[in-house]
Amino acid sequence: MIMKQKTILWNTLFQGSRLLHLMFKLNKLYIVLSILIYIIQGFIPVLSLMAMQGLLNTISSNFGATASSVISQFAFFSFIIFLKNIIGTIQGFVEGNLEARVSKSLNVLVCEKSTYLGLEDFENSSINDKLKRASSEAAYRPYQMYTQLVNMMSNCVTLISSAAILVLWKWWVVILLIIASTASIYSTIKVNREQFEVFMKRTPLYRQSWYMTYLLTNDQAVKEVKLFQLGPYLLDRYRNFMDEFYRVDRAILLKRTKYNLLYGILELGVVLGLIWIAVRDTLKDSLLLGSLYGYIQAITLSQSQIRSIIQGMLQFSQNNLYLNQMFDFLALPTSDPAYRSTNAEKKEIVDFNIEKVSFKNVTFTYPGQKKNALNGVSFSLSKGQVLAIVGENGSGKSTLVKLLMQLYNDYGGKIEINDKNIYNYNIKVFQGKIGVVFQDFLKYEMSARHNVGFGSINQLSENTEIHKAIEYAGLEEVVERLPYGLETQLGRWFEEGYQLSGGQWQRIAIARAFMRNADMYILDEPSAFLDPIAEQELLTLFQNLMKDKIGIFITHRISSAALADYILVMRDGEVVEQGTHAQLMDLGGYYNRMFRVQAESFVQKTIAMS
Repeated sequence: MIMKQKTILWNTLFQGSRLLHLMFKLNKLYIVLSILIYIIQGFIPVLSLMAMQGLLNTISSNFGATASSVISQFAFFSFIIFLKNIIGTIQGFVEGNLEARVSKSLNVLVCEKSTYLGLEDFENSSINDKLKRASSEAAYRPYQMYTQLVNMMSNCVTLISSAAILVLWKWWVVILLIIASTASIYSTIKVNREQFEVFMKRTPLYRQSWYMTYLLTNDQAVKEVKLFQLGPYLLDRYRNFMDEFYRVDRAILLKRTKYNLLYGILELGVVLGLIWIAVRDTLKDSLLLGSLYGYIQAITLSQSQIRSIIQGMLQFSQNNLYLNQMFDFLALPTSDPAYRSTNAEKKEIVDFNIEKVSFKNVTFTYPGQKKNALNGVSFSLSKGQVLAIVGENGSGKSTLVKLLMQLYNDYGGKIEINDKNIYNYNIKVFQGKIGVVFQDFLKYEMSARHNVGFGSINQLSENTEIHKAIEYAGLEEVVERLPYGLETQLGRWFEEGYQLSGGQWQRIAIARAFMRNADMYILDEPSAFLDPIAEQELLTLFQNLMKDKIGIFITHRISSAALADYILVMRDGEVVEQGTHAQLMDLGGYYNRMFRVQAESFVQKTIAMS
């Protein structure tokens, strides 16, 4: 028991100083004002008690009360009440501002940290759980803990003041109150730990339950949910999650209530016994009426302050378990190579153009996987060339592109830019020279201007550049039909949203890539939402635009790959063939077979349609 109390006290002091340091960094002025207000408030209950005690003693004095003495005592009492109200009003203003600023600053801090994480972190379920917990706690937990901390400071001031009154009466009263109030510590710690363990184990289930609500309420999922009649099934799964959460929470609540009731009765018995002693002393004429009032108030006040301090320490200790999740997340190492601090002696290349790209025996395995996603990949590509990458699903095409863009950098072999290791270049500058359309491109629920302009954020207000990118993507007619042009809200999440087709969304993503005056452009599966004719037109345009650029596109359609200057054929993470279309056809290998299979399929479909 004693060890538990020491641990709680130490954790409270250590984490309290840690929290105050964080809060001071966020807003010094309001923190100082807030602490001063809480300290002043700590004196007010005892000052109020003493004022009323003096007033009652003056009125009930055997020697008679003069008007001036009663008025002076009443004036003192009135001043304390007035001070209490003024301080309360000021506190409301200070705390309202402080809470808003702290919540905003910590949410920004968590979001900022997420921008420094690498792609592999977001694909790691453990780090995803940490991110979920940190983002859910940042909005309220630190400020909640801060108020608990300063409340404990205020309670200590009140306790010391009220205990001083009791010590002058009977010194052992304070000790008895402390013993009675601390009896419940062990059981409360046990329940708090159990509740935290439930919280930790439940995070993955929280994420799954959130996903059920996402599928039931998101416009991107509603078509399939209704078509396949998934609503009742998904709702039932969500209800099962909620029922299980309630069952466990109810059991913990019952246990907490049982302990609170048991120790509450013990504590109340001690308080009532001490009050009876004060009443007995008054009946023996050893106490004035005002003194009786003062001691009764001091007993109940001391008991409530001791209880509040202990409960505050327990709650602070419990909340600290949650707060540590946020600190753990913020302490994660920066894994995005674009944000890693560089060695002071290392001279990064920042002024360059991408003239040549080379992969030399590159091997890569995704975190947590055993099988290589890429195995010994080698090729070279120079300015003015367009490379097509073809292969079955899972052959490593998109992985190759992710490594080239340095979204992952834990790989074997070498990636070179202009015949120098890519690690010699500033990654942020390098990534800024690439325009890319991912297969799973993002549909920003924002204006058309933002959807295109995000490709070059510094040119967000440059209409000429935005319209040029729109023209390259073949979107002029679509944008002209939008009710508010570039300012039209796209998507269905917000008011007056205009929904585009899948192909139009993809062209928006292509326009976003062309917003950059990049040295290299990458299209990942441009055929995903485009018909064959539209894809051919896009790739022909792409070929023309790459006269002094490097172009890469990934495709399943071999007829589209034929437009490229050079082709990589991938299978099971390896480059099994490479060359021009003519060379690969003459080779008579895997590429030749894929081309003939697709050609025969197209002919059969054409005959069937005719």
